[in-house]
Parts: sequence; structure tokens; C-alpha cells
Amino acid sequence: MIDWPDELVTDLARRKAIILLGSGVSKHAEGRHGIRPQDWKGFLKQALNDCPADDVQHIEKAIKEGDFLHACEWLKSRYDESWPAYLRKHFLEQGYQPGEIHRLLVALDSRIVFSLNFDDIYERCANHQHAGALIVKSYFDDDIGEILRGTGRYLVKVHGALNTPQSLIFTQKDYAHARIKHAQFYQAFDACLLTHSFLFVGAGYSDPDINLVLENQNFGFPHSRPHYFLTSSDLPDDRISSLRANRNLKTIKYDKIDDNHSGLVNEIKNLVSLVDEERQIVRDETNW
Repeated sequence: MIDWPDELVTDLARRKAIILLGSGVSKHAEGRHGIRPQDWKGFLKQALNDCPADDVQHIEKAIKEGDFLHACEWLKSRYDESWPAYLRKHFLEQGYQPGEIHRLLVALDSRIVFSLNFDDIYERCANHQHAGALIVKSYFDDDIGEILRGTGRYLVKVHGALNTPQSLIFTQKDYAHARIKHAQFYQAFDACLLTHSFLFVGAGYSDPDINLVLENQNFGFPHSRPHYFLTSSDLPDDRISSLRANRNLKTIKYDKIDDNHSGLVNEIKNLVSLVDEERQIVRDETNW
């Protein structure tokens, strides 16, 4: 069982923490016939199998080597105008229903949640539990700075959403374009990192934009408290040390127990209890 850091529990209780969701969270949803969403590697392999063109050996090689951005760029080019429909087929049209982990993450009641996912699974769950009060923002919104001083509950779509497929950040070119055209989003992201603790759930450590922001923040403010990276992977000590030294990410490991990562659900359930207890203390002492 995870010994959750006191600092993280306190920050969550005081709504001074931001939860960042990756594709590992979406995999806890379930669609028709028991289908679960694929992670990025699984999706790209499926897209390659369905690819309407020959000469795809280099794409297969890129996927195997973890070069997902170029693999996706080349696949997008092969699918051409069919790409948005293909994305929606896999991420929206399977009738995915939120899993227990979605309900638990909503129960943590973070004022701001960042999502790397294109799907709407978390937001449907949050809107159900909060009676439709969730405010959804995307990286390209001109008023993205509202999340810093607003009083609502916000979900920020870091890579966009499938209702605007032309704005998805999916390829090497998309990342470069977003950094230039939507610099205000990354300024807001910087501000969030400086003022909040981040908890990465179901996310990897290879997202180029996230890494760039984390590294800039780490070396610009070298004495800041760490952010927290949840993983079930058996990371080598050198990787753990590098994540802390270069991105100020403190790695927290959990036992996944099974292929559905039920161990993560149990750990988040324990975290919800700890945060609820801490909020009660804050309430009783009126120590806001």
C-alpha cells in the first residue's frame, strides 16, 4: 500500500493540487461487449493494421521504438480526410462508461484537472457527480487564464478534444504549432506548476510539451517542492533519479495486481479517505 506523502494529501484537501490524467485512466472505462479504450501504443498498432496503404514498415518500426509522434503523423497522412472519423470510431463511438477510478478521482474534488486524453469519459463522470457544473477548457481557448483565478471546477484538455478534431495535438507538427500559436496556455501551465502540486495518474513520462514545461520550471525554480508521478512500471533507479533531478517528479509506485490495474483503484480509494479526513480537520479548525 502506498504511504501517500502528507504534503500531497494536504494540498489535495486544500484544493492546492492539480490532477493530470493520462490514457491509463481511460483504460478503466468499459464499452460495449467489455471493450476497453486502448493506450496510445495499442491505438497506433490498431491504426497501422487498418491502414489503407502499403509501405508501412517504417511506421511499424517507429511504434516499436516508441517514436509515437512520427508514427502518428505518418498514419494521419495515410488516412487523410478519414482520420477524424477513425479517431471518433475508436475513442467516442464505443459507448465507454466511466469506471470506479473516474468516480474516485472526481471525489478528490480537485478544482483543476488536466487531461491528456481526447475522450470525454472523465468529464461525463464529473458532470454527473457535480450536476453539470464542470467547466471544460482547451489549450487553444483565449480565456484559459480563467483557471488560475476562477472559483469553478475546471477540466483542461491539454491536447484538445474530438469535437474539434482539427485542433488535436497528435503529431510532431501539432506540438510545435501549439507552442508557438498558443503560448498563453503554456504560461498558464507554468503558473499552475508554480502554485500547485501536480499528481500524474495514468500518464507516461514521454510527452514532449509536458516534459519541456516541467524541465523549465525545475531549473527556473530549483528549490520548489516536487510533483508526484504514479506508476506501476518497474522503473530503474537511474530513471527515477532522472525524473526527480530533471523534472522534479517524485515517483510513487503501486502494485497493479492485475492487467486492469485494480491496485491503482484501491490506492486512489485510500487517498480519497485520507483527503476527506484532512478536509474535516481543516473545517473543524477553520484553518482555510
